[in-house]
Amino acid sequence: MPDSIDQWTAIHFRVPHEMADPICNFCHEQQTEGLVLDDSDRDFVRLTAYFTPERWEEALDHAKLYLTQLHEIFSHLPEPTLSISVQEREDWAVMWKGYFKPTEIGKRLIVAPPWRVPEPGDRLVVIIEPAEAFGTGTHETTQGCLVLVEDAISEMPAFPGECSVLDVGCGSGILAIAAAKLGADRVLGIDHDPKAVESAGKNAALNHVEEKVQLARSGLADLTEQSDIVTANLDLRTLREHRNVLLSLFRRFLIVSGVPLNQWAEAKELLQAPRVVLVKEITRAEWGCGLFGRTRGL
Repeated sequence: MPDSIDQWTAIHFRVPHEMADPICNFCHEQQTEGLVLDDSDRDFVRLTAYFTPERWEEALDHAKLYLTQLHEIFSHLPEPTLSISVQEREDWAVMWKGYFKPTEIGKRLIVAPPWRVPEPGDRLVVIIEPAEAFGTGTHETTQGCLVLVEDAISEMPAFPGECSVLDVGCGSGILAIAAAKLGADRVLGIDHDPKAVESAGKNAALNHVEEKVQLARSGLADLTEQSDIVTANLDLRTLREHRNVLLSLFRRFLIVSGVPLNQWAEAKELLQAPRVVLVKEITRAEWGCGLFGRTRGL
């Protein structure tokens, strides 16, 4: 947050867990200066987004409309709510640090903030600065992707050559960084949001994987070179639009997440093609994640 501002307007969201990722993305699109996520409650996630005096009224109007639209999509879930408050600048940093704790994911990973890095142990530590961008490993879609990245990379020794990974919509860089730590030789993370690319770069530096991880502001339409593994945390509409490109970009495995369960069957059917099969799927809460593999032979 800029140091020149003494007060911030905080928009507080109370939403079902399934809405947490869309709300995080929405807040970043609305140019939030800081985002706090508390998912300790079984039924609801509490998110607090901080806005400058110039931005908060417009952001609040958009937030009300967006919550209405989300509730129409997730009509079977409890209704999300929001409220606002004014926060002094010196309070915000202390508040959000309490919410992000080290989290074990899969068999080999642990995601942690830079101020609570665990002692070296059996797990690979992925350090993520949660104030920088969405994607801290707390949501089901991110965790599902991380588990499937681990599975896919564990299969790569069966194939000759280096292991390359493409992370589409890299956000905070968590998947790209995890792939590098799990053994990928080359990783490219792309995102259309310049703030996300900047954040991913900072997190790559925190994890000392800058030599392996390349980051770029780019879209799928700009890519032509294949990677062994492609990860895509995208909604169904984007999957439909870019289906052929995604299928052309991976040599071995495609990992897809970000699709609500009521649309997951369509997403699975959409992505299965000649020589492409669903190897593994993970369903958590209301979201689906899938590991698709390219079969050998003709």
